[in-house]
Amino acid sequence: MATDRPPVAVQYSLPNSVPEWELPEVPVPESPEHDEMADRLRSVLLAWATRTGAGGTVRRNLAIRWDAQNLRVGVDPDVCWIDRIPPGWNEGQVGSLCLWQAGHFVPPLAIEIVSRHHPYKDYARVQDKYAVVGVQELWVYDPRKWGPKNLGGAVLLQVWTRNGAGVLVRRHFGDEPARSRLLGSWLVPGYGRHLQLANDERGTQSWPSLAEEEHARAEQEHARAEQEHARAERERTRADRLEAEVERLRAQFEKNSQS
Repeated sequence: MATDRPPVAVQYSLPNSVPEWELPEVPVPESPEHDEMADRLRSVLLAWATRTGAGGTVRRNLAIRWDAQNLRVGVDPDVCWIDRIPPGWNEGQVGSLCLWQAGHFVPPLAIEIVSRHHPYKDYARVQDKYAVVGVQELWVYDPRKWGPKNLGGAVLLQVWTRNGAGVLVRRHFGDEPARSRLLGSWLVPGYGRHLQLANDERGTQSWPSLAEEEHARAEQEHARAEQEHARAERERTRADRLEAEVERLRAQFEKNSQS
């Protein structure tokens, strides 16, 4: 008979590099849906970084390398937030993060979107790499539930965070919304839908993308322009009435003077 048991945790040390972590020389193609979801996440995070003053930048498929002896060992997260930009970045001199170089720092946040053709890595291998890299938080989103069932999946969302001892711990594994400690937001998953970032668990106060923020600003500017136009019209109407009243009084004064 099954009984309730507390969660089981396994902790182990990882090497700096293993052959299985070498990336293929040819980039793995992305489906249009995968590409759109990653693009939206990047846009939402860029808007957040600008709005909150968090700074840095958000990149897609950025090569992150940490083993100077084997440059094929690394990760290329679908999306990552970089809070400290390396020297020469804005001049186009930096194409990847090489963590042994001065001024190259670990991105605090990495996001992986599970693909149909390579679902196993995001359930069984990728967390080890990010544990070695040193990211503070890792999200794994599986919007079509491609993940293998033999690893406890498939689930819509995994959230991994680093604890005080420096261990990357899986804090969430399921279809329900989860809290991002790093961003202070809720992550609201949905089957076949974009991963939503929001202020509330239900996702009613979702974070906008850059395009949505720009659209909101344009609407606000349009509303302000209409208000200004209406105010100007009221001022003109008031001026016309005052002018008419002055003219009436002048005519009345002239009439009285002649009588």
